[in-house]
Amino acid sequence: MMRWTRGEADIERMLTAKELQRIQGDAADGAGWLEKAGVVLSSARELLESDPNSAYTLAYDAARFACAGLLAQQGLRSTTTGGHYAIQQAMMRQFGSAFEPFGSMRRRRNELEYPNLSR
Repeated sequence: MMRWTRGEADIERMLTAKELQRIQGDAADGAGWLEKAGVVLSSARELLESDPNSAYTLAYDAARFACAGLLAQQGLRSTTTGGHYAIQQAMMRQFGSAFEPFGSMRRRRNELEYPNLSR
């Protein structure tokens, strides 16, 4: 597993909590995730004018796939326990504030996907 010193204790805690799991072999090749991110981002661009909410959701998915690809290169992936939040936390713990916008995107995507219709 490729490692960075920054965030190592946090990653170990996430592994112990089963928010992340170790992967190896073909599963640890992030190239497919990055290719998928590019395709999904292209789809988001196509919908931007006609369906901005769906475009935003796709843009978020593209960012998530890119992050998942980076984690895969490290021999890591999120679990159903950790989900999207684990991806966000793993990225921020290792790479810092540059990934804070991903958290904002995740929360906005949840608002779009699960609107509060009782307002």
